[in-house]
Amino acid sequence: MRSLLRAMARWQAAPLISIAWLCLHCSAGGASGWDTGGGSSVGEGGTGSSATGVGGGSATGAGGGSAGEGGSVGEGGSTGEGGSTGEGGSAGEGGGGGCGLPENPAVFEIGTGETCFEHIEDGATLPVMAGPQGGYHLWLAVACGDCGESVRLRYSVRDPATGGLFPSGVTQEGVILLLPGVLPHAFGLPTRLPGALWDPSAVLPEGTRVILAAEARNDDGSTKHAAQVEVILGATEPWGLPCSDVPETCGAPGGLPCCDTVE
Repeated sequence: MRSLLRAMARWQAAPLISIAWLCLHCSAGGASGWDTGGGSSVGEGGTGSSATGVGGGSATGAGGGSAGEGGSVGEGGSTGEGGSTGEGGSAGEGGGGGCGLPENPAVFEIGTGETCFEHIEDGATLPVMAGPQGGYHLWLAVACGDCGESVRLRYSVRDPATGGLFPSGVTQEGVILLLPGVLPHAFGLPTRLPGALWDPSAVLPEGTRVILAAEARNDDGSTKHAAQVEVILGATEPWGLPCSDVPETCGAPGGLPCCDTVE
């Protein structure tokens, strides 16, 4: 019931992002799950995307099919706090400075953030999100100045020691719609980590250094831009939709539910 009520609350705040994320986990349950690539992955790419999870670093194959095209073309910020380019919103904990596009950006930038673009530097600590179906992920955000309205994105979490995928890691790929602005960008892309509740031996412990990597790709599959940042895995947090502890406003029509009434 908690998950249902929270999902309804987020639909009111950011309906298309929520639907894409919730659909991501529709295929995650069961022993085979989304790490083994046995089934269909819906909305894998997150905000404004159609993406396929691919095992073993291949561009096609094991990840199964995908759906959920379209996505977020609204303004940034999960509760209307963001600006027209999504620069506002809530500040991320340990992510390297909170929401906001870089002051002097490269033509292709990667960052983090569920509800906005958060710039990060090497060595930043990012929280690990535990999804409702047993998987784990980091939030990825991207910005591309010469990609137009969308970008064909390939992204993954990699081992700094080898530059390749971790065992049971995957590469994800999809067409991501970009929010317009001075630097078109997207956020809220769940980038899968190895392991799951049913595969605990593959879960990376807190403090592990990983590379968050992304490529903008041309239609022929060649690399247009590439970027990466080395980050540290922080504490694991359950992913959930927000509630409010303010009794004067919580539970109001169009607002967040009260935390003490969410079951």
